[in-house]
Amino acid sequence: MNVHDPRPPGASGLSVRDLAVNYGPVTALRGISLDVPRGAVVTVLGGNGAGKSTLLRAVSGTLRFQRGGITSGEVTLDGVKLSGAATSAVVARGVVQVPEGRRVFARMTVEENLRAGALGARDRRSAAEARERVLELFPVLAERARQRAGLLSGGEQQMLAMGRAMMACPEVLLLDEPTLGLAPLMAARIAETVREINAQGTTVLLVEQNAAMALSLASHAYVLEVGEIALSGPAAELAASDEVRRRYLGVGGDAGDPPARPDGAAVRRPALSRWSA
Repeated sequence: MNVHDPRPPGASGLSVRDLAVNYGPVTALRGISLDVPRGAVVTVLGGNGAGKSTLLRAVSGTLRFQRGGITSGEVTLDGVKLSGAATSAVVARGVVQVPEGRRVFARMTVEENLRAGALGARDRRSAAEARERVLELFPVLAERARQRAGLLSGGEQQMLAMGRAMMACPEVLLLDEPTLGLAPLMAARIAETVREINAQGTTVLLVEQNAAMALSLASHAYVLEVGEIALSGPAAELAASDEVRRRYLGVGGDAGDPPARPDGAAVRRPALSRWSA
């Protein structure tokens, strides 16, 4: 290892340990611990108000903009502490968030939005390469380069928001509800793009209410309930559990009456003890 490399030996990926977050007197997260290994897609599921967006804000250093703050615990990337750092420092370290609701600069053109995304890049010399990569991922942005971002469709604005984040050449991309409000076809396109971004080497922490889509993309999943992790495990295992299927996938009936296999035997899906009666 290079002597100037600040990473502890063996550290790899994004890590959250015993994280607690408050908005004034209100506790939003309690004792959150999770890992996002290098090169993985990890998803966080949960209902409205569970704390999913707060978790991403804690990682990206944007809590202060909502008058929130970390009261205990820490966030690290490759063993280097991020919690407490300025948002610009977190971006420079390689962690970039795409916020819920897209939040593009509506009066600026598509091209100007992309250039704005490169301002916090770790290596501005790579801006041209990043732009080329973004336009390969989202060809429509090249066609709309001189158009004001506020005039784009919802799906195009989501592409622009993701493209703007990719201009910073992130090592870890934080996605907050990327398919929210999109038509099924556009949501599927966004999901495929997330898969491609990850295949090209970017680690992804995905917050998403479309649980079926999120679990199909991720290798590991966490479920938040009222600011705490209710359960976690391999995404395929959670997708097969009766509780997750009933609560988040909208399928399945009585957990005590699992479906039968072709041979007539009952199918036993993973039991989640925290949710057991």
